[in-house]
Amino acid sequence: MPAPISYPHIPDTAQPLPLAADMLWRVAAQLRAAVTRQQSPWALDPDALVRAASHLDVNGRLITATWDLDRPLRDDTGHDVLGICETDPQLPGVALVSVNGAMVKGRPDLALSTIAHEIGHIVFDVPGTVDQPARRYRAITVGPDCLSKPQAQSERRANEFMGALLVPPHALHLRLVQCARAEGVRMVHAPHRGRPGLRVLASETHPEALAGLTAVLAGDFGVSDRFIAVRLRRYRLMVGDDR
Repeated sequence: MPAPISYPHIPDTAQPLPLAADMLWRVAAQLRAAVTRQQSPWALDPDALVRAASHLDVNGRLITATWDLDRPLRDDTGHDVLGICETDPQLPGVALVSVNGAMVKGRPDLALSTIAHEIGHIVFDVPGTVDQPARRYRAITVGPDCLSKPQAQSERRANEFMGALLVPPHALHLRLVQCARAEGVRMVHAPHRGRPGLRVLASETHPEALAGLTAVLAGDFGVSDRFIAVRLRRYRLMVGDDR
């Protein structure tokens, strides 16, 4: 059964309306709820994530995604790229998604992030081609920097979706509090965008303590330390870190 996904959009074209970060987080939560989790209460398994994203119902439009996670990928100029999401006019309603197996080899965190990023393109960019079979869509993820420093609006949207899909605000906040309490790290009351009622890290948290918490959280969620650092900022889970 296709996983249901919905968000504000233009009905005639299926184009997303401008979506604030918290709306993207809610969309990510819809898909995360459809991913089977057996081994970890926090991390998503890449295979389970691919299965959940292979059949989607996005705002009433059915999308099938076919995945290739092993072959080398190159752009039109012959340069290696990390991932590609595209559609073919001869295959309406199908997203063709590839991840460069060689580039993510030995980096399960990068493989997971790339898969989640490409799903962001499936969710927000592919629906506009379903009712327009003559339209072709193609998005190229050049390399790991595209997952942290995107330029195009569609790439920034896919990244924010990716971040909340792999590390949701409430789940990260809850696990942060658990780890901080276990390590005796001080937390304080302050505005945040995580789980209501919980405290956040104090601004004077020692860098070594913060690094230790970040490493534990990265292991819990199956992502990199840098990934966790970004999500902590985005959810304002440390006093003074309100970017």
